[in-house]
Amino acid sequence: MKSVGCKKYVAAGIALVMAGIGASASSAACESSAQSLIEGLAGDWRGDGTVQPIGGVKERISCRVTYRTTGSQIAQQISCAGTDYKIDAGANVACEGTKVSGTWNEQIANNTGRITGNIRGKNLNLEVKGPNWEGRFNVKFTATNRHTLTITQFDPGAGRHTPIATIALRK
Repeated sequence: MKSVGCKKYVAAGIALVMAGIGASASSAACESSAQSLIEGLAGDWRGDGTVQPIGGVKERISCRVTYRTTGSQIAQQISCAGTDYKIDAGANVACEGTKVSGTWNEQIANNTGRITGNIRGKNLNLEVKGPNWEGRFNVKFTATNRHTLTITQFDPGAGRHTPIATIALRK
């Protein structure tokens, strides 16, 4: 499979969102509602959706995501593939109150960056920034064993965020 153009950066974005939920930092705890949402992530998830990089062609993808929790931390590994698209990425994050922060990496395009955001109700909203990719992610939990991920990427040419992916995951 090949990974070309901004498809590489979409991979980085998907990894960020999937990993964006963390647990308590050493000095302050996650609020109970945020901690509950985080604990529900532990384990293996599968799903599918579509990705359409800026200037690219829409493609169906299938994904596997694993969340491992250690105390109040969470580590995530994601693998997605389509006909011409592949993602191998991971992230480590922490939660303090309702805020989340951490780092991510994407192996195919060799991207890294920072994650910041918040947990509100059944939604996780993230801002992701790295030297080669900037975007926003919304993770919406629809049931204890299901969540949907929506990703937008900042398009510097248009000066705005553009929707690029939607993935539905289930345990």
